[in-house]
Amino acid sequence: MVKISLGGYDDGEGPSNRIQKRHRIEPEDGQSSTTQKEQQHQGDSHLPKIAEHDESPARSVTDDKDRSISVTITDPDVLDCCICYEPLTAPVFQCENGHIACSNCCARLGNKCAMCSMPIGYNRCRAIEKVLESIKISCLNAKYGCKHMFCYSKKNEHEKECKFLPCLCPHSGCDFLASSEELSLHFRHRHIHSGIQFAYDKFFTVFLNIDHKTIVLQEKNDANLFLIHNNHELLGNLIHITCIGPKSRRGFHYDILARSQGSSLILQSYTKIVQGHSADAPSTGMLLIPSDFFGSGQIKLDIRVKS
Repeated sequence: MVKISLGGYDDGEGPSNRIQKRHRIEPEDGQSSTTQKEQQHQGDSHLPKIAEHDESPARSVTDDKDRSISVTITDPDVLDCCICYEPLTAPVFQCENGHIACSNCCARLGNKCAMCSMPIGYNRCRAIEKVLESIKISCLNAKYGCKHMFCYSKKNEHEKECKFLPCLCPHSGCDFLASSEELSLHFRHRHIHSGIQFAYDKFFTVFLNIDHKTIVLQEKNDANLFLIHNNHELLGNLIHITCIGPKSRRGFHYDILARSQGSSLILQSYTKIVQGHSADAPSTGMLLIPSDFFGSGQIKLDIRVKS
């Protein structure tokens, strides 16, 4: 469902202005329409014309402050560029056959239409631009708490920054899905004993079994959720830490210290932001712990997450 504004339009080079150019008049029951009155005047042209004064509130002009209607677009792809599949943004160009493309694709294709090979990139498609300007959509994360409405062309930009991006509960067997803020509260109330509580900027100890896949960490004050990932490889175990949250969240610096028989391994890295309990091992920012460090199958890690 999209909300389309029916405000005024202009015929100039810029975006639509707000000057009303059409008035909607709703006649009351029992009253003749404007067309009927004009016909009556034409038929009685020999009579003197008398100015009419109608103060009926039902015949007043529709309020410009709320002239929107709700419609359903059955094929939202029509609002995307048919070449790069990104949301269309002004300027939108069309060829002589009416095919449209965004400005980036026009330049990339050498101003040659991908559909019919006609020149494109010189004639603006003003009608599409005005439609795009008037369309307001709600965020895909509305059911998770986001109340933002924005132009369709801002869809990708908003989704990258939306703090209500749903995140999956890291507790095994729990399918709770919500914004990171709601997820933190959920985990604190439902699974508090299945995670390790810690405080920023202080070292804390974690005992990691060689076959542990993940361990959940939750900060005591802001309740942010973190995950220790343990990937078993041929040469040993790859350890790294991620943070659960929206894509717009900044990561956290962290330290991992592993000791065994007088040897020490230290990793200083930066958390990747994820929306679930699974994460691919990064190409960099991992600690490789040889198998002999685990001794009886367990290793002690000293970890610090910086605020």
